[in-house]
Amino acid sequence: MNNDISHTEPASSKFASGQFEAESQGMTGQRLDFSLSVLLPHMGLRGRKRCIENGLVRVNGRVCTAAQRLRKGDVVVLQEAAQEVAQDSTQQTAPVRGEQVEACGQAAACAPGMDSDQCEPRLLGVQGDLCFFFKPAGLHTAALVGGTAPSLEGMLPQLLRGRGAHTGRAESASGAAASPIPQLLQRLDHGTSGLVCGAFSLEAADDFRRFEAGGHCEKRYVALLAGRLEEDFTVRRALRTDKRNKSRVLECDTGRTRWTEFLPLYYFDGPELNLPAFTEDSQFHRVGLTLAGCRIRRGARHQIRAHAASFGHPLWNDPLYGFASPDDDSGADSPVFFLHHGCLTLPGATCVVPPPWTFLPEPAALRAMEWLDTGY
Repeated sequence: MNNDISHTEPASSKFASGQFEAESQGMTGQRLDFSLSVLLPHMGLRGRKRCIENGLVRVNGRVCTAAQRLRKGDVVVLQEAAQEVAQDSTQQTAPVRGEQVEACGQAAACAPGMDSDQCEPRLLGVQGDLCFFFKPAGLHTAALVGGTAPSLEGMLPQLLRGRGAHTGRAESASGAAASPIPQLLQRLDHGTSGLVCGAFSLEAADDFRRFEAGGHCEKRYVALLAGRLEEDFTVRRALRTDKRNKSRVLECDTGRTRWTEFLPLYYFDGPELNLPAFTEDSQFHRVGLTLAGCRIRRGARHQIRAHAASFGHPLWNDPLYGFASPDDDSGADSPVFFLHHGCLTLPGATCVVPPPWTFLPEPAALRAMEWLDTGY
C-alpha cells in the first residue's frame, strides 16, 4: 500500500505495508485516528475510528484509543482485516467520473428540477488548509467501514486528483505534515445538496470546531417550505438526536449556536413553477410554498428539517417530518425534498455555491443568491 504522506524514505523499505513508524511519517504528537491516514488514505476519520474501536490497530503491540498521541519510536500496525476493508474502499473509489458517480447520483442528476451539469460531486476550492466540495442530493457524505454505498468521502482522492501537492500550509503549527486526503468536517443528509468543508490538517480541523463552538461559523441554506412563511422566525428549542431515526424537538431552550433562523425569501404560486411535482400536488395548492433562507451555526442531525416542522412549515414533501406525527420514528428518509447548503463562512474563509434547481423563476433565484452571498 502506498504511503502518500511520507517525507523520508518509503516506509516499505523498513516496515511492512500494513505498518509505519510515527517519526518517519511526521506523525509524532498526532492523534492515532489522524495518523492512520498514512495506511488508510482513502478512508475518512469515521472509518479510521471504527477500525481503532474494533481493535484492528495496534501501537507497539497494544490496543489504543483514537485519541492516543503518537510518540517518537511508536510503531502503528494495521491488522489484516482492516487492510482488506481499506483495499475494498480503494477499489470502490477508483472511477470518480464514471461508475461511482453514475451509481451514486443518477437519481439526483436526473431528478426533475435539477441541473444535471451541476449535480456531480466536485471540488469547489481550497483556502489555506481548508477545502470545499459540492455534494449532490442522493449521495452519502461519509463512508462507513464495510459499506458499499458510494459517498463523497470515498471519492475524495479522485476529486483531488490532478491538483498536485496541497498548496496550503506544508506543515501545521505543531510541525506535523498536512495530510493529502482531507478530513470532512460536516455531514449533510443523503437528500441535502450543497457544500461540505474539509481540513488537510488536524490544526485546521480544531480551528473549525473552535469557531463553531464560539458561534463564529455561519452556515446558510435555502429550502422549500410548505405553507406561506409570513415573517422571520427563529426556533430556539433543543433537539434529541440519540438512538432514533428522527430528531425530536424538545420543550427546553438551547444555546444560540444551536438555533435555526428562517427568513422568507420568495412566495410561489402555481404558474411560476415549471415543475409538475409542485403544480400537480394538492398540498402545494392547499397551503402554498415558501423559498426560505435558513441559518445555523453548529448544527445537529436533521436540525433544519426538525425545526421547520416544529413551527408548522416542514420542508415540502419531506417524508420524515412533513406528514407523520412528531413522535413517529417509522418514516423512511429519501431525497425528495429541497434543502441546499449554499454558504459557509468562518474567520478567514468563505465559500458559496448556488442551488442546482432549474425550476426557480429568475426573481427567486436572484433572491436566493443574494441571501447566500450576504446573509440578508
